[in-house]
Amino acid sequence: MSVAPLLIEIGCEEIPAGVVGPGAEALLAAIVALLDGAGVAHGAAQWLGTPRRLTVHVADVAPEQPSREELLTGPPIRAAKDATGNWTQAAIGFAKGQGLEIAALLELETPKGVYVAAKKQISGQNTSWLLEQYLPEILRSLPFPKRMRWGRQRQNFIRPIHSIVALLGDAVLDVEFAGVKAGNQSAGHRFYHNEPVSVTSDLADYKSALWHAKVMVDPAERRQVILRGIAQLAAEANGRWHEDQQTLETVVQLVEWPAPLLGTFAKEFLEIPAPVIRTTLRENQKLFTLTGADGALLPHFIAVANTLSEASRATVAKGNTRVVSSRLADARFFVAEDTRTPLADKVPQLQNRLYMQGLAEPTLRDKVARLEQLSLAFAELACPAEMATVQRAAFLCKADLSTKVVFEFPELQGFIGADYARRDGEPSCVVTAIAEHYQPRFAGDAIPSTVPGQLLALADKLDAIAACFALGLVPSGTQDPYALRRAALGALRILAENDVALRLHFVTEQAVRAVLPAAAFDASGEPIVADILGFFRTRLVSQHTQEFPTDLVEAVLDAGFDDLRTVLPRLRALDTLRQGDGFAPLAAAFKRIANIVRKNGAEPPAGLAIQPALFVLPAEQHLHDAMQQAGMHVLKAIEKRDYPAACSHLVDIKPAVDGFFDDVMVMADDLAVRHNRLALLRGCASLFAQLADFARIQA
Repeated sequence: MSVAPLLIEIGCEEIPAGVVGPGAEALLAAIVALLDGAGVAHGAAQWLGTPRRLTVHVADVAPEQPSREELLTGPPIRAAKDATGNWTQAAIGFAKGQGLEIAALLELETPKGVYVAAKKQISGQNTSWLLEQYLPEILRSLPFPKRMRWGRQRQNFIRPIHSIVALLGDAVLDVEFAGVKAGNQSAGHRFYHNEPVSVTSDLADYKSALWHAKVMVDPAERRQVILRGIAQLAAEANGRWHEDQQTLETVVQLVEWPAPLLGTFAKEFLEIPAPVIRTTLRENQKLFTLTGADGALLPHFIAVANTLSEASRATVAKGNTRVVSSRLADARFFVAEDTRTPLADKVPQLQNRLYMQGLAEPTLRDKVARLEQLSLAFAELACPAEMATVQRAAFLCKADLSTKVVFEFPELQGFIGADYARRDGEPSCVVTAIAEHYQPRFAGDAIPSTVPGQLLALADKLDAIAACFALGLVPSGTQDPYALRRAALGALRILAENDVALRLHFVTEQAVRAVLPAAAFDASGEPIVADILGFFRTRLVSQHTQEFPTDLVEAVLDAGFDDLRTVLPRLRALDTLRQGDGFAPLAAAFKRIANIVRKNGAEPPAGLAIQPALFVLPAEQHLHDAMQQAGMHVLKAIEKRDYPAACSHLVDIKPAVDGFFDDVMVMADDLAVRHNRLALLRGCASLFAQLADFARIQA
C-alpha cells in the first residue's frame, strides 16, 4: 500500500471566532504528534477552519508503522541458570511469554549485573488502526477554554458536533465521538448550501467541493477576499482602511463566504472623539472604519457579511447602519454628559474609587497624588524645565476613569482623558503626556514620545509594581493577575530607550517610599526595593536572552544594570568581541585575575592604593602603565557610550597581564609587596568589571 493523504474535519455549530484558529492548530499538533510518536512517516501538515469546522490535512501518510526490533530484559542470570548452566523455569517462562525459543535468549551486561535478554521483531501497526484508536482521545483532550454538552451525550466539545470526516486515502476511518460516526460527508454554507457535501482526502478536491458549496475553508483565502473588498470599497468612498489586524483576524473566523459591504452613518456623529467611534464599531459589531486623506474619520464603515445575494447584502448594510447609529447616539450622549464639567473637576471623584485594598492610601485619588510626587521627583533630576507639565499631566491622567465613556469602554482610558483635556484648553504637551502615559501598552508598542509622557508612564508602572510588592502580590509561575511583568518590561524599556538620566535603583526606591508610610519604609522598605530590583533583573534576562546567550546576559547584568541605557550596547559590543579569535585568551586572563582576587578577598585592606614604589619586577610596572593607559581610554569610551571602543582597549591590556603572570609571584612573602600586587590585580579586575563579569562568560 502506498502513502495517502489524511483528512480530518470536525463539523460543529458556530465556534467562537477566537477558538477556530487555536482549536484547529491544537488538533493538528495532536495528530502530528501521534504520527511522529508512532514513527509513521508523513508529508506536510496544515490546518484549515471556518466557524463551523476544524480541519486537519496531512499529505503522504505512510500506511503503517515501520517494523522495529526491541531488546527485552528478563530475570537476572543468577535466577535464569542453575549451577550446571542449564536454563531455569524463570528463563523458560520469560522466553515463552515473549513467544520466543529458549535458544534465542541472550546474556546482557547492565549496571545492575548480568540479565537475560531477547531481541524481538515487532511489526508496525496500521496507521488507520492507530488513528481509530487515538482520535477520540485527541478530541476529548483538545485545550478549549470552555466545553459544552448537548442532548444526552456524555462527551463534550467546544460546540455540538454534527459531522466527522475521517479519511485516510479513500478509506473512511472507523471513528465515533459524541454519538457521531465518521464518514466522508461535510456540510456546505448554512443558508446557501445547507446539505451534505461529499469530500475526498485530496486537499485540492476538498477545497473545491466546499467552494462549490459556498464555503471558503482556507482562512488565508477568506482573508485575501476581505482585504480586496476593503480596498475596493475604501477607494469607492475616497478613503482608506484604518488598519485593524485584530478585528480582521476575528472577522476571518466569523464567516464562511465573506462579502465586504460599505455602510454609512450620519456626519454629525463625527463630533464624537475618533477613538470612541472606532471602538464602538469594532467592539460591538466588528466593523472597519475609514479615514480620508487628512487622516480624519469618514462617515463610512465596512462590514463583512456571510452572505451572497445583493438583496441580502443591502439588508445587512441597513441593519448595521441602524445599529451603528444607535450605538453612536449612546456614545454621543456619554461624551456630552462627560464634557458638561472640566476634566479637572472629575479628579476628586477618584476618592470614591478603590485602587488597591490594603495600602495605607488605597484610592485612585491617592494614586494620583503618588504619581504627582513620583513624576516630579523624576522630573527634578531629568528635566526641571518640564516640571509644571509633568505635574499637571499627573494630576489629570486618571480623571477619565470617572467618565461614562471609559466606564463603557475601559480600553479607551488615556485616549479619552487626552481628548477631554484638549477640549478644556490644556496645553498640548499636557494632552500628549496624558494620552501616552499607559505606553507601552503591549509587546512591540512604542514608549511615550515626549519626556513628560515617559516620566508619567514610568511613575504609573513603578507605582503599580511597588504597591503589589508591598502587599506581597508577587507574580509566580504563570500567575500574574496584576500584569506586573508587562509593567516591568514597560518601565525597563522607558529607562533604556530614552535620553533621561534616571537610575533604576533611584526610581524603584522612590516608588516604594511613595506607597509605604515613612515608618514602614524604615522597617521593611529596603528588602522590598531589593525584591523589585531582583524582579527587574529576571525580566531583563528573559528579554535579552531572546537575542544573546544566557551567560553573556548574566555577565553583563552582574556588572550592573542601574543605568539601563548601557545594558544593550554592552551586550552588543561584548557579543561582537566574543566572536573574535582573541576573546578566549582575554577571558581566560580575566578569570585568572578574578580567581586570585576572590580567593584573597580579605587582603589587601579595602581602599589600599597601588604604590609603584613597591614594584619589584618590570612586569608589575608594565601592567600598571598598561592599566592606566587602558583605563583612561575605557573611561572616555564609556562616557561616549562607545562600548566597542571600550572592548578594544581592554584587549590592549592582555599582553601586560600575560607578562605579569609569567614573571610575578603574586603571593610574595613580603606582606607589603603581596598587598600591592593584589591591589594591582584588583584594579585590573575593576577595569574589566565596568563592562561585564568576564568570569561568567563561557569562552
